[in-house]
Formats: sequence, structure tokens, C-alpha cells
Amino acid sequence: MRKHITEKSGYVNGHLLLDFGKSCYAQLELDFDGIAQDLAEVIVADYAENDCAVHRTGWPTFKIDYIRVRPEQKTYRFNIPMHTCAYAAFPHVDTPASFGGEVAIFRYVEINHYYGPVTARRIEFFNDAAEDAAQFESDDEKLNKVWDFCKYSILALNIFPCFVDGERERMPYEGDAYITQLSHFCCTSEYATAKQTIDHFMVSGDKTWPTEWLLHTPLLAQGYQLYSGDSAPLKEWLKILPQRTLPHMFNADGLLVPTGHVRDIIDWPEGDRDNYELADNTKGKANFVPNAYCCGALKVMAELTGDDSYIKKAEELKANLRRRMMKNGLFVDNEDSSHTSLHTAMFALRFGLTDTPEETAAHQAIIRERGLVCSVYGVQFLLESCFVGGLDELGMAFLTNDGPRSWFNMMREGATTTMESWGENDKPFQDWSHPWGTAAANIIPRFVAGVRPTAPGFERFVVKPSPAAPKRFFLRHPTPFGAILVHKNGDQLEVELTGTSKKLNQTAPGEFQII
Repeated sequence: MRKHITEKSGYVNGHLLLDFGKSCYAQLELDFDGIAQDLAEVIVADYAENDCAVHRTGWPTFKIDYIRVRPEQKTYRFNIPMHTCAYAAFPHVDTPASFGGEVAIFRYVEINHYYGPVTARRIEFFNDAAEDAAQFESDDEKLNKVWDFCKYSILALNIFPCFVDGERERMPYEGDAYITQLSHFCCTSEYATAKQTIDHFMVSGDKTWPTEWLLHTPLLAQGYQLYSGDSAPLKEWLKILPQRTLPHMFNADGLLVPTGHVRDIIDWPEGDRDNYELADNTKGKANFVPNAYCCGALKVMAELTGDDSYIKKAEELKANLRRRMMKNGLFVDNEDSSHTSLHTAMFALRFGLTDTPEETAAHQAIIRERGLVCSVYGVQFLLESCFVGGLDELGMAFLTNDGPRSWFNMMREGATTTMESWGENDKPFQDWSHPWGTAAANIIPRFVAGVRPTAPGFERFVVKPSPAAPKRFFLRHPTPFGAILVHKNGDQLEVELTGTSKKLNQTAPGEFQII
């Protein structure tokens, strides 16, 4: 873990607010240099207004300590109480002992009831990756700001032994981890956290309740292998992964219907589901979205194992979906519905379930019509569906929009790391430190710049910028062996390697091999 100390000094005349510029996980030390004996009130917070820290609803940080300042003592440590996660019964991640105490994520330090000079030292914790391990610059300033915001969030938030959903819970979730892991791999060449996270899911996945989260597990394993080049853990993971395609949860119609404590989530929070007509799982009814996920998970299992029976199962499931949930050229939310939500349309494109140009166009039209009416989790798949489904211009518009559902809205509301939702109106009880909100940090490298590994450890990869990409951009993409550099200037595209003795061999337009 990378540690950094930032100091801010000032004179407290009863009140002082210090702004460290951006939030990060940190501890706090204070030097009080006055001679008075006071009971100083010290507050750390994510948010401030009118020169004062503000206690927002939900989980943005707001913590208070009272420090008895004595003339004979200069240095004091702010007391951060042990973190208590919102759902203590679920597996969560404790602060490592190596941190030397608890951490909190904060930007501001407010000092009250004291008179005299003060120096505040923020002891900051960041991911090991160098700040310039990944870079993106383009002639689109809005896209650059979104990238910088999301990249900083990855470096500032991924400091624990596993990828956690956010400060509110500090728990690993498969759905959150899918987005976080991809963004982490696009911003760093650190892979141990991902391995430890997947190891955790292999042991604790039985506690997971959303159907779709369980179905993410094969995608996580494949992503780890492709980006890290490490195939060794697969031997153990493949003992568990077949269960995560949920073969025991299929009904008589050959559709996935969760049982027990597992239930479909579609999107979260519930208000971001675009009026999805949710089937009643308890009555054996199937929803389209988790079944689309299952098709994707089965195809990934075929790639991981070389077992063609997974392809056969995926094709059978697709046929059953088309038989039960295709109406008038559109997939519908559930087998008794006639409604096609944004989520049904985008997952149909994301997992390749449309068969004809007319079907594809019909689902594209739904996405164009509805727009960005999903959560910061759902936008990962909305953007993927745009860039794999022929809606590149729309995908770029979603990335750079500055409306209420945007990364710009998070910044407008005062966040310096990605929030759990698009804003306080969307989900008041949230944290402001949620790495599942960083979809842009992986969509920009993977689809705008078009850099994606096609063999473990980037031994083979593609560089195929989107036709809607900025005319000029530079991307530095970390890999296990060094970095891939991509320079685009109009129609000119240059790809090179740095930090390695390996050579680059172009095997086809946009396709490369490392030798």
C-alpha cells in the first residue's frame, strides 16, 4: 500500500476549515502550537458548505473527536472509531493491522474551540499503482475529466485486501467487483487484490443473494486470467465455477428462476430499473435479465474450460428465451409481460441474443428512446451494449453527458470519488466512495480507445478505437509486462510498448501479438 503525507497549516481563531482537495482513505495527526489549554473539536468530512463541514444524510464521512489540548503536548492523533459495516452479518473486510489503526475517507478537516497555530497531517493510503501507470488524454475535455475522476477513484478506494463495494458496507460483492476489477486492471498492473477477491467469492458466494451477482463469477475469473496472465488459480476456481451458472435453478421451461435466499436484482437502487416488470420468482416465474446473464456466463465457461457442452446449454437457454420472452420482435421483461425496459434491451445486445438486423435495430431503438435511466452499476452494461451493439455515438454521449445522471453530477454535488448512485436525489442513503461507480475508467480504454486483451496476460490484444472516439487521444495502458501506448491523431494510429524488452508483432489490422 502506498502511503503519503499531506500537511495543511493555519491559524485557528475559534474556527478553521482545511481543504485537502480530494477525499481519500486516511488518518489524521494534528500539531497544536498554541499555549492555551482548550478542548478542541475536530471534524473530518467529505463535504463542506459556507466554510463548515456538513453532516449529510447517508454515509458521506462526518466524524468528530474532542481533543484536550495541553501546553506540554504538541502532537495528537484524531480518533477514528472502528468501522461498522451496514450489514454486519455478511462477510466484510476489516482494516488491515498494517495500517496502524482505522482509516476514514475524508477531504476536509474542521477545527473549533481553539485559538492558535495548527498543522494537520493527513496520512493518506492509496493503491500501490503509480499515478501515471495509466493515462488518457484527448481533445475532448469532458471525456478527460470523467476519466480523471474515475481513475482517481480507483487509486484512492482500492486499498483493502479485497475489492469492497464502498465505505457504507466494506463488503465484496460480485456485481460491484466486476466493474471495479475491470477499472482496476485498466488503471493499474496490480492483480493480487483481484485474486484475493475471487478467492473470497469461492468461499463466501453462498451468502450472495442477487442472482446476477452469482452469474458474474465466471466473468470475474476470465477477466483476471486475461489481464493478469495468471492461469494457476483457475484449477481451484473451476471446482466451484460450474455451480455459479446455477444449473439447479432451472424450471420446466428451461429458464433460470432463483430459489431459496437468491432473488433477481435487475438494477439497484430499485428506482433505476426503468419500470422493469419484475416476475415473481417465488411462483416459478423467470425474468429476462438474469437469463441473459446466464447465457453470457455459460459462454465464458466454455472459453475457460474448452467444454462445448456449455455452448450447447447457452444455445438451449437462448432458444427458450426466444420462445417464451420474444414478442413482436422484442424481448420482454418476463414471460407474462409485454414491456421492454431499457435493461432488457441493453442486456439483449450485450449478450448477443438478437438474431436479425431488424431485431437488433428494435432493441437499439429502445436504448435511444429511454436514454440513461439506469444506475451507476447498470451504466457499465449500458455502455458495453452501446459499443458492442453499434451505438458508439450514443455511448460517447452517455460518457460525457452532464445531466442529473452523470459523473459530472457527482462532481457538482461535491464528490471527489465516485458515488454509490448518480446523486443524492437518486439514493440519499449512500456513500461517496463506491468504486462500482467507475465504469468510465474501463469503458474508455476498452471501447473508446479499443484496447482489450484476447489472450492471457496481453500475449495477444486488439487496438480498435471506436469510430466515435475523439480525433486525437493518447492512452497508456498497464499490463503485466509494461505498458501499451496508443497515439491517435486523425486517421493516424500508432501502437508501441514501453518498459519491456518484449517485441510487438501486428498480426492483422488492429490485432497484435507480444513476442
